[in-house]
Amino acid sequence: MKTKPTQHGKWPIYPAYKPSGIDWLGEVPEHWEVKRLKFLSELINEKIEIDGGCDQPYIGMEHVESWTGKLFPLDDDFIPTGISNSFRPRDVLFGKLRPYLAKATVVDFEGLCSSELMVLRSPSMDRRFLLYTLLSHGFIELVDSSTYGVKMPRASWEFIGSMRNPLPPLPEQHTIATFLEERTARIDALIEAKRELLALLKEKRQALITHAVTKGLDPDAKMKPSGVEWLGEVPEHWIVKSLKFAIMFQRGHDLPSMRIMHQTRFFSR
Repeated sequence: MKTKPTQHGKWPIYPAYKPSGIDWLGEVPEHWEVKRLKFLSELINEKIEIDGGCDQPYIGMEHVESWTGKLFPLDDDFIPTGISNSFRPRDVLFGKLRPYLAKATVVDFEGLCSSELMVLRSPSMDRRFLLYTLLSHGFIELVDSSTYGVKMPRASWEFIGSMRNPLPPLPEQHTIATFLEERTARIDALIEAKRELLALLKEKRQALITHAVTKGLDPDAKMKPSGVEWLGEVPEHWIVKSLKFAIMFQRGHDLPSMRIMHQTRFFSR
């Protein structure tokens, strides 16, 4: 199969493409459809007013990770109040508050969520494909441009539902969604490995600084007790003194932090 270079590498191409009529989308494979979201999924408005206890899982905006579609652990002890949206397994939740945060997720259980999360249910789309569509950069950017309100900008279903989106045949949606799950899982694993490496490097950096300023650079230097618990032993030719005798403070106000520092024991050569 022929390939063409893209920004992210080489991808298989389709036999023919057509204009989608959507600026952020550009061309789409010729056999794909382009439809408004309101014709692809239904906005579920099953409202529940919570007064007192709640025996169902609750998802707030803070539980949805930006751009990834992942859920953070839910707080079982949290008791929501007021109006919540009800959702079912296989529904897709999309954050209408500050849409630039790109908060959307697929749920596989029944529960309640913040009224700031729209509940979408689609009989014609793979729920994972719908999720990835909602998290597309162009989609989020366009939704964010439609918000109203300054301090708490929100998007409306009227606008979101009118947005046109690509609709491949259902088997192709499955294939694309599975491909994205596998590739994003690899990327997430690489990110996690980098985070662990960065944590180790930060720890090594701090240990290096601490050792150099408290033990010196000569590994064969004779040591003596410093008399300071956190400091331990220092090179024998070093002296230990209170910080106020080692440096001069220039201040306008006698802050509490300064009074504390006056009592700190320090050392110098």
